[in-house]
Order: sequence, then C-alpha cells, then structure tokens
Amino acid sequence: MAHKLSTAGADLIKGFEGVRLNAYEDGAGVMTIGYGHTGDIKAGETITQGQADAYFLDDVKRVEEAVNAAVTVELKQCQFDALVSFTYNIGDGAFKSSTLLKRLNAGDYDAVPGELDRWVYAGERIGLFAEFVRWAHLGSGKKVSPVLKKRRDKEAAVFKTGTYT
Repeated sequence: MAHKLSTAGADLIKGFEGVRLNAYEDGAGVMTIGYGHTGDIKAGETITQGQADAYFLDDVKRVEEAVNAAVTVELKQCQFDALVSFTYNIGDGAFKSSTLLKRLNAGDYDAVPGELDRWVYAGERIGLFAEFVRWAHLGSGKKVSPVLKKRRDKEAAVFKTGTYT
C-alpha cells in the first residue's frame, strides 16, 4: 500500500523549508522559490502563495512516489513522514543511493536515526587543520550545519517516536 504524507508531515517540511515568494539562491547556489522548490527558477522571479502551495504539492507527490518505490519494508506513518522530509531535502537520487535506505530495506529500523545524522554537513572547512583532516582521511573537511543538524534530529525523533512537536 502506497503511503501519503500526513498533514503533520507536511507541516514538518514547511516548518523547515519556510516559504519565500521571491526567488533566492540556496546555500548550494541553486535558485529556489516557495517551500524549497527548485527547477526552472530564475533570479528575480516572484510567485503567489497559491503558486508556492501548488509547487509544494507537486514536489511532495514526486517525493512520496520516490520513497514508496524505494522502501521495501513496512513503514508506520511517522516513519514515512520522516523519510519524505529527509528526501525532500536531499533529493530522491541521493536517497535512493543512501546507506540509510540500504540498511532500512535490510530491516534495520534502529539504524535510521544514526544514518540521518550523517547528513548534517554543508560547506567546506578551510585552513591547515581542514586540509590535514582531508589529507589524512579523517573526515570530509565539511562543517556541520546547525540547521541541518536540527532538521535531522527532528526527523529522527519523528521516525523513532512519532513526535512531531
């Protein structure tokens, strides 16, 4: 049975994404508008709240389909909602190739929160220490994003306990 994102799940995503009716460049240089909608967005573009809502529904439908197609184990509604929020943020290609999905599909539900916590990095650290870390293969040299860390912690809580607030 195919799952659909719950109202609480939609509110979770909207809370993290926020809504912006004017196009902006996200932290990775991608033009974005509405609730994190990307695609054929141009600098200076503006939309209405109705258009932002329509983009959101279209984007959620695509992500729901991707999660439903990729996950082969049974999910509770809260688990599905957490995975849709995660996939909405990282993209369905990254989700489909993730270790998180592999472990989940192997039945290791307990691994999901830890796997979510691996997706908290953004931006490059700079300086000699960062160069050494990369050279010595001690890490990626990327820095933890407090925004992504907060989002992953919340997605983990929703996945584990169904606590949305």
